[in-house]
Formats: sequence, C-alpha cells, structure tokens
Amino acid sequence: YVRMAATVIVAVVVRLCLDCLGLVLTGQDPQQASFWFAHCHKDGKCVLTGILLFFFSLGACCLFGWSCRDWILDVQRNPWARKFSFQVVLDAATWIPISVSVGKTNALVEWFMDTAKDNLVQTLRSSCLAALLTFSCALMTHLVMTNCRGVADPKGKGLGGFLRFFLLATITCLGWAVAWSNWELVLSLGAALDPAQDNLTAQAVIGGFFVLSTLFYLRFGPEPIIPDPQLQQLCYCHGYSNSVRRSFVSYMVYSCVVCLVMSCCDPTYGLLIMLASWVYSATSSMFDVEAFAVLCLVAVAVTLVSALTSACITWAFEVDALTSMRLSRSVNDACDQMVKRRRTEFGEMLLQVQKTGSDACFLEEGKGSPPHAAGGSARALEDGEAYTPMGEEALLEVESERQLQLNPGAISTTVCLSVLVYDVLGFVVCFQWGMLCVRGYSVLCGHLASRGTFWYMASCLVYSLAVIALTSRFVLIFFASEEEKRQAEEALAVSPARARTGFFRWRTRLRG
Repeated sequence: YVRMAATVIVAVVVRLCLDCLGLVLTGQDPQQASFWFAHCHKDGKCVLTGILLFFFSLGACCLFGWSCRDWILDVQRNPWARKFSFQVVLDAATWIPISVSVGKTNALVEWFMDTAKDNLVQTLRSSCLAALLTFSCALMTHLVMTNCRGVADPKGKGLGGFLRFFLLATITCLGWAVAWSNWELVLSLGAALDPAQDNLTAQAVIGGFFVLSTLFYLRFGPEPIIPDPQLQQLCYCHGYSNSVRRSFVSYMVYSCVVCLVMSCCDPTYGLLIMLASWVYSATSSMFDVEAFAVLCLVAVAVTLVSALTSACITWAFEVDALTSMRLSRSVNDACDQMVKRRRTEFGEMLLQVQKTGSDACFLEEGKGSPPHAAGGSARALEDGEAYTPMGEEALLEVESERQLQLNPGAISTTVCLSVLVYDVLGFVVCFQWGMLCVRGYSVLCGHLASRGTFWYMASCLVYSLAVIALTSRFVLIFFASEEEKRQAEEALAVSPARARTGFFRWRTRLRG
C-alpha cells in the first residue's frame, strides 16, 4: 500500500505541472480552479486544450515507460537507482495519463451539460454522453482484444512492443474516463433532485447508487476491462465471452467500483470528507494548515486499516491485487453453460442407448466411428468397448476440456465481495494520497500562484521535483521491492566499503 500510494503521489504531482500548463494556456485563475484543470464551463477551446493535453501526456508517458524501463532500473547504467526508487517513477508513468484523463473527462461533461440551464436537461445530457462513451469505449476495447494478444503484458521490443504498451495505457484511461462520466451522471441526478441545495437529497441519491453498484458487481463482476493474457486467450481464442457485451459489462463493472470509491472520497459528498469535517469543520479550505493535518491523519488511518483488511482478505480467500484481472463472471457462466449442455447431450445419448440396447444408432447417424478399423464396429460393440466419438465431435470435446482447464474456477459471492472490497480499498487509498498532494501544494506554495504566471509555474515545478525525490528516496530506504533489495545486495558484494554510506547504511541498520 505504501508503494502504491507513492506511485500515485508521483503521478499526481506530475499532473499538477500539466494542469498548471493547461490553466495558464486557457487563462484561468489557478486558486479559483483549485489547481485542477477540470472546469471549462462553456469554453470549447478550453475543452480542446484539455483533450490535446491528455494525448500529449499519454504519448509522452508511454514513450518514457516503454523506452526507459531497461536502463533506468539498472544500477550499473543508472547510478541514481542506488539512491531513488525508479520503479515507483516508472509505475507512475501509467497513472499520469489516468489522472489527466479524469480531469479532462470532468471538463468535457461539464461543458456538455452547461449548454442547458435546466437541471433535468443537464442530467439527460450527462446520461447521453456517459452512454456514448461507454458504448464507444466498449467497442474499441473489443476490437483491440480481438486483434491484439497479450495486451495486459506489454513487454516487448520494437514498434509492436510500444503499440502494445500504448494500447494498455489507453484502455486503462478509457476505463477511468467512462467511470468518471458515470459518476458525473450520479452527481447531476443528485443536483437535479435537490433544488434546495441542502445536500441531503444528493447524499440519498449517492447512497442509493452505492447499493445498486454493489448489487450489480455481485451479479456481473468481477469482469476485467483488460484481462490477463491467459484469460484473454480463453475469451477471444477459445470463443468464451468474446462479444462486445463482455466489454460493455466490464466497463459498467469498473464504473461500479469507481462509484463506490467516490462515495467515500468525493470532495463534497464523500464519507471520509464528512468524517473529517466532524473533527475539523474547515476541511474544505484549500489553504488551511490544520485542515491539511486532519486529512493527513485520515489518510494514514485509512491506509493502515486498508492494509490490515487486505491482508486478512488475502489470507482467508487468496485474493490479491491481480485477482480482478484473472476472474471473469462471463467466462465462468459460459463454462457452466457448456458443462450443462454437454451433460444434457450425454444424458440424452445414454437414455437413447438404454432404450434401444445398443449405440449402433449413433454410427448410422454419422455421429462417430468405431474404435477400430472399418468392419470392426460389431466386434467392438460385442466386446463391450466404450463408444469413442471421432471427427468434429472429438475435437469439440477436447476444446471444451481445454477451456475448462483454463477457467480459473467458480466465483462465489464471498470471493466476489472480497475482490470488490480489495479493489475499492486500494483505490480509496490512492485517491486520499493524491488529494493530499494537491492540498500540500496549496498550503505550501498556493500563495505564489497569485503573484504571476512565472511564480506559479516555477513553484509547481520545484514542488513536483521535491516530492518525487523525497517519495522515491523514502520508498527505497524503508519499502524497497524484492528486485531493489537484490540489486542492493549485489552492489554490497561488489563494493563492501559503500555499505557505510547512504542507502546501504540504512539497509544494514534495518536488516540488523
């Protein structure tokens, strides 16, 4: 959880710089926009600028993550890898366009809604846009999954490796864009039903969608947008769940997860924000130091509770962060239907044999051939040998058996709920620490934004570099990965004298 939070922190501070560029280009007040380039109102050029900024961040991050993965992690070619955790920086490269896509989706939805004044009309517009995004992204994902193998494993060299990496990052961003548009639909519905602006009706609407999202997930989830390579092969090579419907359901399932996350973390209606406001009423203030301290305590508490809960779930049900990519409700249902169909067919065949007293009728109908050469069927039947289907039927049975072996297994309600809780807790922690990054900038450097563009851009750049350096250094010292530990031990073996300095001194103390 610490490494995941560190990854999100690095991604958000980079997004803070990109939002700084977008706010400057569109002439918006950074403090009024809360340092988040996600509001354009009726300005179409602002929306276009945001979309171009998203594609720039997507292309740049994909190029960085794909081309620098090998050398940036190698302590021999990159000496700075001995002092900072560049694995966290690399992982953040996939989260940066996700963070940017959320803000630009928010701007697009608000721009589309602001063309109407009535709240109900705005809700209808929001629902139409959400439906259009969901269907178009589902169709695009279906085409990618059908024609590109191993999307979830983007390792590779050359143009093919880069395109696979780009497709993985793009589809991940599309999942968040669709989920955020559906969350905006929930908020617009709450605003339409709450003309008095007392927040009670909106909170009731969010509570209702919280329950509906949970029930929908328990019925149709888990269903990954990007399945792992084995599950993708099962879906699109063996013919199970290879329709556009699977992709559409996967986006809806992902939207349910994000709806549950935002019900806890929304800056206005979130449960955690409400709990923090009971402790300190001015938690909504972007420049209040005490509010920032309270939110830090809440984030730490949520991280500890989430880590403990996730550890218990993993111990009890063997669920981890990748389980939601390995399990598919549609594949599980398809396997169950296949088993029932085959059992029904064999049951009918057995009943027919019991009635006639012989299985010669299947040979006459061309459904199979005897186990021996031509002319040996009577001898085989007389000797009591088992009926062996051949040809297309035999191939079908072999293929069915292969599919059953690839199927991860039955998805019980308990496992489904465990996967849901595990994923929601992870995203809640990510959202909390990402929000704290923006709050930290507003508290430390927010006053510089009012002094001019130069001070605003310079403060964003310095703040981002400092946070990235401190975070990656902290992670390497106290929460190094297995690969980072191995590289540190190899470096110690090569140069024992360095164990008295820097990172190696800390590692020696911790191991002691």
